[in-house]
Amino acid sequence: MGSLGVGVISFNRPGYLRRVLASLEAQTQVDDAEYWLFQDGAVNRFSGVPHGKQEDVEACRALFDRARLPNKHVTHWPDNVGVAINSLEALDTLSDNYARVILLEGDAVLSPHWLRLAGLLFDDLAARPNVFSVSPNFRSEGPDADAVRIGWRHMWAECFLAERWHAIRPYYIEDYWPHVCDRDYFRRDTGAINATYATRGVTGGPDGLAWSQDGGRQLAMMRAGMQRSFLEVNRAISIGREGIHFTPALFHEQGFDFPGPFIHEADATRGGFTWPA
Repeated sequence: MGSLGVGVISFNRPGYLRRVLASLEAQTQVDDAEYWLFQDGAVNRFSGVPHGKQEDVEACRALFDRARLPNKHVTHWPDNVGVAINSLEALDTLSDNYARVILLEGDAVLSPHWLRLAGLLFDDLAARPNVFSVSPNFRSEGPDADAVRIGWRHMWAECFLAERWHAIRPYYIEDYWPHVCDRDYFRRDTGAINATYATRGVTGGPDGLAWSQDGGRQLAMMRAGMQRSFLEVNRAISIGREGIHFTPALFHEQGFDFPGPFIHEADATRGGFTWPA
């Protein structure tokens, strides 16, 4: 296999996935990338509750099968396992097979230069063992197109080194995984998750770590002494106005409902980024 694995987490939104795959097809630099779809099913295996339509699941799989991408692979669950189990499968599969990983949710549309920039950022990450990943950013934060900032952001698209996932995985499995590994993700016990967070000295909910699997991963990074980073000027947009955690109103309220800018022509020749001391 190649040195770069690009994975897409998918469930039941083919309209969004079509645009995500189009942004991957439009990348200006591909190198030896290999592409994976991690496709969830419709009816939950633990509760028996249908969380999506089978035809939408099949449409997502068909979109990936037709995508003009090289070196494609698919993990397609026969039933619905939920985003936590699907994401763990993606993290493990990609990190076990590639040194460098880009993991996308199925509503993250990338700049056409993102894979090129990721190559530069992977080299930067290798020299910074306390940073888990780099996000392309989904808001236009400031004027410095060369700048990387340290901080927590939505984990909708991440570049990370496989060794970093292997380092934080035991913490994730110890703390968060027991709350989601054997139940419908929509029925996870937020009170129990809060209690686990409290044992680690952090709070959960709106004023603390999210109860989602992203929050569990953040706690694992914190326990491993790592932070996340993001580009000051965005190179991606989210189109996920409707999903597990968003409604159109909330999406707009939190500042994601804008068309860009996320394509910067200077990125075609940009030689590197400036990191904080």
